[in-house]
Amino acid sequence: MRTPLFTVALIADTHINPVDGQSGSPWRSNALANDRARWAVAALNADRPEMVFHLGDMVHPLPAQESYANAAARFRAIFAGLHAPLHCLPGNHDIGDKPGDWMPAHPVTAESFAICHETFGTPWRVVDHGSCRFILHCSPILGSGLPEDEAQWSWLKARLKEAGDRRVFFLTHYPLFLTHADEPEHYDNLAWPVRDRLRRLLVAHGVEAVFAAHVHTIFHTPLSDAPGAPLQNVVPSVSALRLDYSYMFRAPPGPGQEHGRNDAQKLGYYLLDVMPEGYRIRLRRSGGCAVAEEDAAFNPGPHSAYDDELSERELGVDMRHGWAQPIAIPYSGVVDEFRRKYVRNDYLVTALQEAGIRDLRVPIDDLQDSTTRARMHDLARMGHRFQAFTIDGPHRGIAQLLGDVAGLSGLEVIARQDEMERMLCDWRAAKPEGCIELLASRLWSSADIATEATKFSHGIGHGFFPTDTDLLAGAAKHADGVVIRVGPDMAPQQALAALPATDLRRIVLYVTMTSSNPAQPANNDAYQCARILSALRAAQDYPVAVSVMLDTFDDHDRGYFPRHGLYDVQFNPRPAAIYLSSHRISGSRAVLD
Repeated sequence: MRTPLFTVALIADTHINPVDGQSGSPWRSNALANDRARWAVAALNADRPEMVFHLGDMVHPLPAQESYANAAARFRAIFAGLHAPLHCLPGNHDIGDKPGDWMPAHPVTAESFAICHETFGTPWRVVDHGSCRFILHCSPILGSGLPEDEAQWSWLKARLKEAGDRRVFFLTHYPLFLTHADEPEHYDNLAWPVRDRLRRLLVAHGVEAVFAAHVHTIFHTPLSDAPGAPLQNVVPSVSALRLDYSYMFRAPPGPGQEHGRNDAQKLGYYLLDVMPEGYRIRLRRSGGCAVAEEDAAFNPGPHSAYDDELSERELGVDMRHGWAQPIAIPYSGVVDEFRRKYVRNDYLVTALQEAGIRDLRVPIDDLQDSTTRARMHDLARMGHRFQAFTIDGPHRGIAQLLGDVAGLSGLEVIARQDEMERMLCDWRAAKPEGCIELLASRLWSSADIATEATKFSHGIGHGFFPTDTDLLAGAAKHADGVVIRVGPDMAPQQALAALPATDLRRIVLYVTMTSSNPAQPANNDAYQCARILSALRAAQDYPVAVSVMLDTFDDHDRGYFPRHGLYDVQFNPRPAAIYLSSHRISGSRAVLD
């Protein structure tokens, strides 16, 4: 495992109240903000980062409110227990909203700027550490017309220019945008044209990464399509979630979640490991833990390390649910009322990072959809690989399409026995030269399986069974590897042990997490966790290269074969994901390292 040069923490949206246990907000979870921030201080002390950066909304009251000074004093008292140096930049609650006559709170003014400056210090600054430069930026004043706005632009250009060979990390409160660089302005992005001016400046100066806050919701989006363009990572909140973004998920908020405000598994902060090349983000989830003042000495222990017996694993998941299309968030009448806002559920990306999953299995249809293909490029830049599958032969233009998709490492050809050789030869001739592996996979259906005369259940599937001796021998002659299906009634070790002594160079072990009965739920988390672990261990011990592909990433809570995945329908981790996150790989240039 590579060792980071150093680690810093990124924390945001603590929304400290003037008095513990009380809040002017109507949501109960907001009254927990102070105690949740106190947990963060305890956890940060256990994690021992070299520095902590707060990306704004330190306090909940606005500068014009009488309670602002008391909330700021409470913030300083709570964070006085932090062992690492703390560097803060202002959010809209600290200094005022960005300009706009439709903003729900008072936009930044000369008076609110002065109050924030006096209370929290210089709103923008540079922190140099080793070979890295961290630029703390004040985004609420952009486009305000205040003299400080243009002064910050001049300062920023000078600091970027003089950075030289330093690696630059840009920290701000408002995200530049959430999904597309040209999306309409809304409450959670910057207005045009300051957005484009800032984006172009950061890309031109080779900034390595951008970190933002404000949304209380995680997003990962590159600033441009240019190779090497920085990724914008939106930091989670410590205090509470934004309710409107609960519509990203396939199920409504559960009991105790305050209609999405208190989805506690999504609260926490980032640990940023700066590596010799690239960086790695680790999400430290708080679970909504709150620590009272009298328990401030509480020690939750450090966040888990990433080195153990499974650190060299090759693990993938089948992306059965749609995963790349933006979702329309209803306008709510609270912070957005006048535009349709489209966002992606990037908790999916966080989940892949957290569980150390590199390979994603997708239908070839995903390659042909421009929106999904663009997101595949984004994830490839984060270190992910894709295994596309098809039951069709190649068509005109497919070679160029396959060559244009970044991160495509494998093509799984699914065919009947009598068509397998021809299909494999056709695809080998059609695919571009290079590193795209050709994988053979058997097509079968319930019509092929003998059943009792009085029972029948529809079913189709893919993958060779370990007993397909002759089929595997034939496939091995024409493919780079084969897909072996591990059904619900077979253990992964048994599947590998039962394979014939055929000249197999590469095996994808496709592990089902369903019941054998499409009407029977498979919801035993302990069993699922043990099954995944046994598959990974069996793959490591096998003499031929074996990667594990799980047939379920997030829950199937309805339809055929209902079952638990690594994450539930709100993309909160189940036990298997929690285990994998504490025994995981670190493997890419950027977010995954």
